[in-house]
Amino acid sequence: MDIKVVKRNGKLEAYNPEKIIRVLKAAGLDQVASLKLTERISTWLLEREKPQVTSLQIRDRVIVEIQKVDKEVAKKFISYEKYKDKHFSVNY
Repeated sequence: MDIKVVKRNGKLEAYNPEKIIRVLKAAGLDQVASLKLTERISTWLLEREKPQVTSLQIRDRVIVEIQKVDKEVAKKFISYEKYKDKHFSVNY
């Protein structure tokens, strides 16, 4: 299934798991943990059986999955996301 992500600005783009891996590594997870979490998120997306998902829905799922693995990394990720929410408009 080709999943499209509705971005904050309203544009659509293809789901790219590499972006999640990059964000997880930047937040402090190692390569192995980043790959495992990205795989779980990708599985969740496929199980939803919906052609579109918002970037905020993905973000929320990422937070759920990070919290299962590393609470400190989750705090960093949430802090960064709050910064983005404050400084970038959301057009959903």
